[in-house]
Amino acid sequence: MMAIVTNQTFQESIQTLSNLLDTDPTLVIDVETNGLDSFGVNQLCGIGVGETYYKGLAQYYPFRHHQGENLDPKYLTELITLLNESVDSFVGYNIKFDLHFLEKDGLQISGKKFIDVIVMVRLIEHSDVKELALTPTGSRNYGIEAVQYDIDMKKELMSNKWHKDFSMAPPERLGEYCKNDVMLTARLYTDYLKKIQKTQQTRIFDLECELTSVLYNMEKRGISIDTNMAAKARIALVERMQEVVQEIYALAGTEFNISSPMQIGEMFAEMGIESPIQTPKGKPSWNEAALVNINHRIAGLIRQHRTLEKLNSTYIDPYLETAVMHTSFCNWGTSTGRLSSRDPNLQNIPRNHFKLVAQELSEEDKVNTRNKIAAMVAAKGISITTPLADDVLETWAFIGDESYDKTDKSQLSIRSLFVPRPNHSLISFDYSQMEVRVFMSYFRNEVIDALLSKQNVDFHGEAAKLAFNVDESSTQFKFYRQMAKAITFGTIYGIGNRKLSEQLNTTPQEAGAYKKRYFAGLVGSKEFFDKVVDTVTEKGWIRNRYGRKYQIAPQFAYKGVNYLVQGTSADILSERMLVIADYLQDKQSSMLLQVHDEIICEVHNSELDTIPFKIKELLEVNSLDIPLKVDMEICYPSWATKANFKPTTLDDYIDWDDVPITDKDGIDW
Repeated sequence: MMAIVTNQTFQESIQTLSNLLDTDPTLVIDVETNGLDSFGVNQLCGIGVGETYYKGLAQYYPFRHHQGENLDPKYLTELITLLNESVDSFVGYNIKFDLHFLEKDGLQISGKKFIDVIVMVRLIEHSDVKELALTPTGSRNYGIEAVQYDIDMKKELMSNKWHKDFSMAPPERLGEYCKNDVMLTARLYTDYLKKIQKTQQTRIFDLECELTSVLYNMEKRGISIDTNMAAKARIALVERMQEVVQEIYALAGTEFNISSPMQIGEMFAEMGIESPIQTPKGKPSWNEAALVNINHRIAGLIRQHRTLEKLNSTYIDPYLETAVMHTSFCNWGTSTGRLSSRDPNLQNIPRNHFKLVAQELSEEDKVNTRNKIAAMVAAKGISITTPLADDVLETWAFIGDESYDKTDKSQLSIRSLFVPRPNHSLISFDYSQMEVRVFMSYFRNEVIDALLSKQNVDFHGEAAKLAFNVDESSTQFKFYRQMAKAITFGTIYGIGNRKLSEQLNTTPQEAGAYKKRYFAGLVGSKEFFDKVVDTVTEKGWIRNRYGRKYQIAPQFAYKGVNYLVQGTSADILSERMLVIADYLQDKQSSMLLQVHDEIICEVHNSELDTIPFKIKELLEVNSLDIPLKVDMEICYPSWATKANFKPTTLDDYIDWDDVPITDKDGIDW
């Protein structure tokens, strides 16, 4: 049964829906809206509902269309009341988006189960599959004809200029589109539920369903933004950009559009500067890899201008009038299972600060800057083949480290814009060397267990001792520690000898020899790596400790270690977030952000003496019994400035300068 509900058919339609919910309180839901900002002025214009099997009931309830017949507003209240009273579980595609709009109109979220079909798709699809949206997923499974309705409707919306505000479309057109989305979602839900059961991923699926509810509440809460700080940062940033622009023009001897690669190329050609890198079409490239290998001050200044421009457009301008920033957490965004964030990406807020004045470098600063540039570009797969002169290095030194000084007005930290609400404090909980611990937990033996059980252990130093037979007394210990660190993460992330040699500043042959010694010294590591590669090569898949299954192409079998380590780490944190959310249910404190191995909580000041320490305790245990340690820091006055957070002691309450001292007893209590 399919219907666009009208005022004349509403009572019959909702009675049909009510009867179905009496039999099965699980409902597929999809909303159409007049925009994407559920936390701002945008609203839903219609609600699509349906049964959880293909070609079952699908209805569309129109409420806020600009043309055609809308339902009486009282019917929205009646529909929402039915959903509140009769639905136990909601099924949707990227369901949190729909729920945020529905809650604005009265949907009660608490106590409901949320099943996100896109999460189910991620659990099943091959790791190579990146397009998880409804249309490409429907096309992969059922052919292009199954999603032709979407292709046709998108063209119609575009041609009528309805694509930015779906409420401009009439209900009879948009309603048909929404009902097809509901039916396709139901079809995928039914089929993928069978696949999840067949692949024995029920445990991780249940965890992800619970996590969806937790993430929903974190998104809804959002994080407070210091808009005054944003305004001041913009002024300082723009002033610095203007200074950089003027110096670029002076060096070039002409003005040009610094944002235009074509005009940059023309300027460089006039200066006799050639790009060391070509585009796939054989033309000169002026990307970051090219600029870092041009030993001329103007190249570094152009790179600096690009960064400052991006900081302004990405992190400053959008925050000028945003008192609370809401993100969307995607527990389907990566093939490993690690959480991602978008609109905006709050997991990608720079840790380091930026210097908004020209830099003069000491000899030590020059060495540090060269190392910083090498590390920064190596993380992006870029090699430095050209030595940079001192005046060029100065242009790159604007990128600082995490030692942000809030009193230095020439420094800018994007994280300084993120602040606690009144009467709250931001507390950071960061797992210490989590991926290394998880990596070692996969080949536990007496040596590894002893290492994991140590307090305040430096795993990279300990790995260096085991692998290279050195200790802290050796003059080469620092070198071997760095080598052990590079090899550990190289193994986890699946890099080859060539890339490892670039990080170690040696030849691929020597890097391979160091890796061989590392594997021999760190007992069990080579056997684990080989077993992962063999399993993926033989079966085409591998499963982590939580039952999450990864399908990996045999030629990329070496990536299996990364999937296991990163995925298990992510699932541990997801598991603990569920426990913490349950603990905080009756508290005034909240979880706000998850940034890979770190969570940020907003703790009410009345609960500072208890809640942070309980959260730390909850994070340091897990169902896999892997010994984990958590660093706890208070972020004051913003996320940019962290300090160790420890229990309050007697010293914190007594001003010892005012305590009278007697000759006889020391302290006169």
